[in-house]
Amino acid sequence: MRILLASRPHPGGVRDPFTSLMPTGLGYLNALLRENGFGSRLANLSGASWRDVEELLRQECPAILGVSVFTHNRFESLRLAALAKKIDPACLTIFGGPHATHAFESILAEHPEVDVVVLGEGEETFLDLARAVARGDRNFDAIAGLAFRQGTRVHHAIRAPVADLDALPLPALHMDDSWGCDVRRQLEFIITSRGCPASCRFCSSPRFWGKALRFRSPRAMVDEIRAIRDRYGLIYFSLRDDTFTVNKERVIDFCRLLLEEKVYILWNCQSRVNAVDEEMLVWMRRAGCECVQYGVESGSERILAYLGKRITPEQVRRAAKSTRRAGINLSIYLITGVPGETDEDLQATLKLINAIRPHDGHVAPLAYYPGTALFDEAVRQGRVSANLFDREREEALYVRNDPFVVHSAETLLRTLHRLGGKARFGPADFATQRELLGYCHGANLAEGEWCEGMGNFGRAEALYREIVERQPGNPWGWLALGGLYGSEGRVERAEKAFGRVISLVPAHVPAYLALGDLRLEAGDRRGAQQRYEEAGRLSPRDPDVGERLQMISGRRGTKKGGP
Repeated sequence: MRILLASRPHPGGVRDPFTSLMPTGLGYLNALLRENGFGSRLANLSGASWRDVEELLRQECPAILGVSVFTHNRFESLRLAALAKKIDPACLTIFGGPHATHAFESILAEHPEVDVVVLGEGEETFLDLARAVARGDRNFDAIAGLAFRQGTRVHHAIRAPVADLDALPLPALHMDDSWGCDVRRQLEFIITSRGCPASCRFCSSPRFWGKALRFRSPRAMVDEIRAIRDRYGLIYFSLRDDTFTVNKERVIDFCRLLLEEKVYILWNCQSRVNAVDEEMLVWMRRAGCECVQYGVESGSERILAYLGKRITPEQVRRAAKSTRRAGINLSIYLITGVPGETDEDLQATLKLINAIRPHDGHVAPLAYYPGTALFDEAVRQGRVSANLFDREREEALYVRNDPFVVHSAETLLRTLHRLGGKARFGPADFATQRELLGYCHGANLAEGEWCEGMGNFGRAEALYREIVERQPGNPWGWLALGGLYGSEGRVERAEKAFGRVISLVPAHVPAYLALGDLRLEAGDRRGAQQRYEEAGRLSPRDPDVGERLQMISGRRGTKKGGP
């Protein structure tokens, strides 16, 4: 029995670095199904034509099609289900994900092309469903976690959350035959917990995961990172938990393991400003954390209260100061277009971001999503229709559409862009960080990069050499040295440094590409092509690899060597 697990973003998100990826939940479903003997396959349909999609469905001929549905891709998902039914009416079409979970009643009532909706996290539910279908049993009454039509009504039953997240198999071990997926880019993103301690009115996460937080152990987290590094060569990761730092002891244990076991990576995470302190941030920086993204949203206490953030501007200032002091880049999320938001509120936000000096930030207008207190309130008050998401086809449905929202978003973005350069760490910051952290490979890399930008290549080389002398097995030091030597034209040294990276992390694709670039600059086209082809065998869907291979075969211009 074939099972196809697919996602297709809204056309506007095809080039977006996040929405063009498959949701991480599909990877867990795929791994669990495979380890239980089912023929499951992942398909990232981002960028594929509908003709390609139809051809894939005909080739796979899945008995079950599982589709991950977010608000932005709700109509693409419906079209995908309808196409599957057109090709094979017996195909069981299953929706899952946040939008499907919170809008299951309208989906099942209005769209016969959808047979079943998995509610909330779906691993155990989907496995039970697959077993029933394999037995030829289409009576799903006994399966908790499903919603489906039963005559003229919609039946649904809630399932308890997965109790032991460590027991779930690793997605990375079951992705090599994925369709349309750049596996390395996909696996950069890791989830290590489920749930969020907050109750923000614009977010559906608490209702999706449940209010109780569940955590993967530090041991399981480090083992997954090592498995991905060894199999796919990744040494940079993005930990996408809603609030990674909510359990201080777990975070410090995770950092301690990374350091003790010499798992040399860089990484970033998301958090809340009231869920960090300096001790934790210092541990994180020493273990390779280079950026924390905080949901700041606004500098106005009135707007923060409306959004249900349960934070204050003073907490934002304290967290930002501790983050910068530890040498971690500060990134913030901001929201505008809140009902009743005025220029006075905008000025409060501008004052706050000027005070904290973020390295970068993101601005989004406030939008409605099913499963949020914000949307429920708007429906009760008659400001929007309960069938808003069926009636309107926009990728995002914003709460306000007026000139102030445009003005506010543009003003905030300009300010963030202006502050970005000024917020960079400088010599005084690096001195403070060294005093606070002691030796730290991430801090050396950041200071070395700054020195290169200032033309102080000798100091940059000394900082990178300190990494490889203290930690000979740290690929980041060799990678930085290779890039520095390549930029200075010291080709032999650069090649040795990149070769050392490959000896430490044999599947590290950027090192192969850098070696190819150096060979090409030296006029050795055959040597360059060999390196690019080695990278292509490791990562056939990597766009950088494809560009190099096209360049070398088309005899176009060269790219400068470096990581």
